[in-house]
Amino acid sequence: MDIKETIKIIIADDSKLTVVGLKTTFKDFPNIKVVNCVENGSLAVKAAKELKPDIILMDIGMPVMDGIQATKEIKKSNPDTKIIMLTSHESEQDVFEALAAGAYSYCMKDIEPDILISVIKSTHEGGCFLDPKIAKIVLNNFKGEINQHKQQDSILTVREIDVLSLIAKGYSNSEISKNLYISMNTVKTHIKNIFQKLEVEDRTHAAIKAFKSEILREEN
Repeated sequence: MDIKETIKIIIADDSKLTVVGLKTTFKDFPNIKVVNCVENGSLAVKAAKELKPDIILMDIGMPVMDGIQATKEIKKSNPDTKIIMLTSHESEQDVFEALAAGAYSYCMKDIEPDILISVIKSTHEGGCFLDPKIAKIVLNNFKGEINQHKQQDSILTVREIDVLSLIAKGYSNSEISKNLYISMNTVKTHIKNIFQKLEVEDRTHAAIKAFKSEILREEN
């Protein structure tokens, strides 16, 4: 995985084994720079304010302050910092609270190292990623719900739905541009319009709302 731009990362996890494993993985990628490792959410909030990282790999079950509360606090003071949940927690409550708190991506700790690197790169570029187990939880939660937003189907243009479909698959802006043969500025304009029409603030919630309101379906 070619990473041209240096990505500053904070690892927030109270498992020393996890931290050592991650740092070992990143040694092969000089453009991924671990600027700090912290063992609880409170220290993650403090480190984020001081170091302004691009990415935080955040566990959920930590002492003092858990990863979900830390994510909420960090997004208030560091809205540009993107948070990837890297955890063994896969309960429905944890998943939705983490996404609602502002997490861009949600990975399980058994993720393959090369996939994690890809997720970091994609998330840094504005994409989002849900582990297949987590994606299934999200989709199953919305199946069978009474659809109160079907009118949104006609609000989005065909091209906006094309863009939204790629957002839901975790594509970055540059990947959407290449896939649809449109300029980066056009991609950004479409995404801005999608966010406004769906009344969301980020890509993850746009994708979730798209499935909930059946603008997109599972086969997309």
